[in-house]
Amino acid sequence: MGLAEQILHAGSSASVGDVVANFAQQRSTGAQSNSNGNPSTPNILSVEDVAKSMALIASHIHDGEKWSATDFAKGICSHCPNISWEDIVYRLPYANLNVQSEAGAIFIVETFLVATAGQNRPFPYSFMYEIWPDPHAQTAFLRCALRAQSIAEHLVDKHMPTLVLDPLDSLYQVYHSEFLRIVASPWNSLSLVLVLSHLLDSKASEDAKILLEYGVSQEPLLVTLALARLKVQHPRLHALLQHNIARFLKREFVNSSLFFELFRICEKKMMLAFFCNLQRKDSAYARQILGALIDLGILNEILLLPKHEDIMMLDFIVELAVLASRRGFISFESWFPGLLAELGGDILHASLEILHSKLQLESARQRGEDSG
Repeated sequence: MGLAEQILHAGSSASVGDVVANFAQQRSTGAQSNSNGNPSTPNILSVEDVAKSMALIASHIHDGEKWSATDFAKGICSHCPNISWEDIVYRLPYANLNVQSEAGAIFIVETFLVATAGQNRPFPYSFMYEIWPDPHAQTAFLRCALRAQSIAEHLVDKHMPTLVLDPLDSLYQVYHSEFLRIVASPWNSLSLVLVLSHLLDSKASEDAKILLEYGVSQEPLLVTLALARLKVQHPRLHALLQHNIARFLKREFVNSSLFFELFRICEKKMMLAFFCNLQRKDSAYARQILGALIDLGILNEILLLPKHEDIMMLDFIVELAVLASRRGFISFESWFPGLLAELGGDILHASLEILHSKLQLESARQRGEDSG
């Protein structure tokens, strides 16, 4: 019986350190008897031994059980002081790790922290973002770990964060407290959203979808900004990105102003493209989009400084101009001749293209109504 099985057989009430000591003694005795009198220094515990033991305990822990991470870590360290705990953590997905509760995820993190205490070694959280043999086990661990507040600070992505603090930035000065909170969230991670996008195409697709929805409920700004920065192509994620942008426009999420400021800084062209698509789908969005552009201070840039590259959004720009004229921001009668002078004959081709697209859309809608 291996170490993992002995620990599980002893139960959570037993001293893990004692079980480890007994196992080490058995292995040491066995190694000496097999050496035929030749002195040797046996490798008492391997990385695989410890990883399998950690995985088995973490997978069988339920909330409220008292498996001691301290007892386990000290028991291992007393017999293998030089073992690599980073290697152990990275072996966990291949050691049948399948946690079912927050306590299991907490046990993994706390064991590492106790074993490396005083060594200034961060928990190797990036093991969560690699491709695991079992996608269901991966989504289960992510779900439990991301819900466990006591270990959140150890799961913050320092390598690929979605948002980085810049104390000199004016936004940081305005949204100081909110910045401090969101950058310390485990959801401030491009890697996390990226691995969930991969898991959407795995056998754990539904689990990944639920986890993404949970992320949106907890940190809508971070998840939506990550989707934009990653330029997601997955149909589900693209739809989620557009849906979230619409919800920010409607101010259904908190920090809408901060979100659009960050969206403008990171992906301004993408932001305008989504605004255009939303307005084409539902003209009611025009009022909210106009408000967002005014708040961002870029309405005049779009209306008064049109670019040839934006000509395929001409219908969107004209709709904004009409609404802005009604609100007294511009004079449409003066603005439109200026637009014609600036873009010239290019407008005719773009107008025909836009008109053709609108006719196709209307035709498709009518066919849908007729068939319904």
